[in-house]
Amino acid sequence: MSTQISFILYLLYGFVFILMGVVIFQQRNQELSGFPILRTLPLLGMFGILHGVSEWVTMAQIAGLYQDYSGIILAVKGSLKVLSFYFLLRFALMTLTRDDGNDNRIIRRLVEKIPLVLLLAWVFRFGILYGLYGLDYLAENRMGEVIINRYLLAFPAGVIAFIGLFHSGKKVQKMHYEDLHRWYYGLSITLLSYGILDGIFVRRMGFFPANVINNQFFFEVIGFPVQGLKIILGILMTYFVVEISRVFEGEKRSMIDQMLKDRAVEVEREKMNREIHDRIIQKMYGAGLKIEAYFGKENKDYLQEANQDLQQGIKDARDIISETMIEDYHSKDLESVIKEFIRVKEKELPFEIIFDNRVPTLYHGKASKKTVTQIYYILQEAVTNAAKHSGATKLWIRLRGEYDRLTMEIQDNGTGFYPEVSNHEDLLEINEQSSKGTKMGLEIMKERAEEIGGKLRITSPKTGTSVRLDVQWGGNYNEKK
Repeated sequence: MSTQISFILYLLYGFVFILMGVVIFQQRNQELSGFPILRTLPLLGMFGILHGVSEWVTMAQIAGLYQDYSGIILAVKGSLKVLSFYFLLRFALMTLTRDDGNDNRIIRRLVEKIPLVLLLAWVFRFGILYGLYGLDYLAENRMGEVIINRYLLAFPAGVIAFIGLFHSGKKVQKMHYEDLHRWYYGLSITLLSYGILDGIFVRRMGFFPANVINNQFFFEVIGFPVQGLKIILGILMTYFVVEISRVFEGEKRSMIDQMLKDRAVEVEREKMNREIHDRIIQKMYGAGLKIEAYFGKENKDYLQEANQDLQQGIKDARDIISETMIEDYHSKDLESVIKEFIRVKEKELPFEIIFDNRVPTLYHGKASKKTVTQIYYILQEAVTNAAKHSGATKLWIRLRGEYDRLTMEIQDNGTGFYPEVSNHEDLLEINEQSSKGTKMGLEIMKERAEEIGGKLRITSPKTGTSVRLDVQWGGNYNEKK
C-alpha cells in the first residue's frame, strides 16, 4: 500500500472518529432521559476524539513530519491510544445490565476498576522502560503496549459492548420505543466488528498471535486495508448514535406536549373546584347559618336535621374536590406525590425522612394513575410500619428510574421488625405468627405490588428494614402516543 493511500486512509480514519465524538458531545440533556446509553455516550465520545487524534498523529508520521521528534510523537500516539481504549472499555462495561443487589454491586464495582488498572499498568510500563532505556527502546519493543492496548482493552471492549447493547436492545424491543432496538443492535454489531478489527488485526510482530493474525494477513485475504473497513465502521457508529439520540429528542418533545396537556386539564379542574367552593359551598354554609339563627323549641329538631344535611353536603363537596385533586395529582407526578407525603407526615413521624430521587425529568407523569396510587399506599404502609416498630432516627426514600423500570426503596436505620432475620422469605414465614396488624400490612403491600406487576422485597437485618419495590413500566408512555 503506497504512502499516499496510507496518508489518505489515516486522514479519513481520524476525521470520522473525531466527528463521532463531536456529534455525541453536541447532544444536550442526556441526564433527562431514561435511556442509560445516553448517559454513557460521552465515554464513547471521548474514545472517538482521542482515537481520531491518535490516527492523525500516525498520519503525520507517515508524511514524514517532525522526524526529529519521532520518539516524542510515538509517546504521544501511545498515550492517546491507551486513553481512547480506556474510555471505550469503560463505555462497554457501563452498557451491561445493572443489578442493585449488594453482592452484585460489589462485583460490579470491582469489574469497573479493570480499565483503570490496565491504564495504570500501561503507564507503569511506559515509565519504567522510559526511565531505564529511553524512547528508542520503547519504539522498538512494543509487544507490551500492543498486548495492553489491543488484546486487553480494545478487543474485550468490543465484545462486552456487543453483549450489553444487544441485551439492552432486546429489552427496548419489548417496550415498543419505535425503532430504537434496531439502532441498539446496529451499534452493538458495529462495536463488536471494530473490537475484532482493531483488537486482533494489529501490525505484524514477532509474537503470537500478532505474527499470524495481523493487518498484512487481513489485506492478503480480503484485498482491502483494515483501516478502510474501520472508517466504514466509524461512519456506522456515528449514524447509530444519531438515530438513538433522535429517538430521545422525540421522547422529549412528546413529554413536553403531554405536560402541556396535563397542565391545561389541571387548570380546568382547579377552575371547576373554585366554582364549587365559591358558588355552592359558600351558599350552603350561609344557609346553615340562617337555619341556626331560627332555632326554636317547636321546630328545633327539624331545623337541626336540615342543618346537619347542609353540613354533610358541604363535607361531601369538599371531599369531592380533595379526591379530584388527589387523583389528578397522582396521575401526573410521582415525585410530587412523595414530596407532598413527606411534607404532611414529617411533623408527626419520630425520624428524619431523606428523599433521594433519580428518576429522569422526562419520566415525570409516565406511570399510570393506578401505578402511582399503589406505590403511594405501599410507601405509606412502609413508613407507618417503620414509625411503629423500627425505633429509627432516619428513613431514606430512594427512587430510581430507567426506560424499562422504576425502583423505590424505603430503608431505615432502626432495628426492624425482626432484627435476627435478614432473608425475605424467612421474614414472611415468621410473620405468619406475628400480630394481625403487621401481617395484614405486609400482605397488603405485597398484593398492591403484584396488582401493578411489581415485585416487593423486604429485608430486616440488624442495620434496619428495607422495603424495595421493582415495577416494569417501560412502554406505557410510548403506547399512549
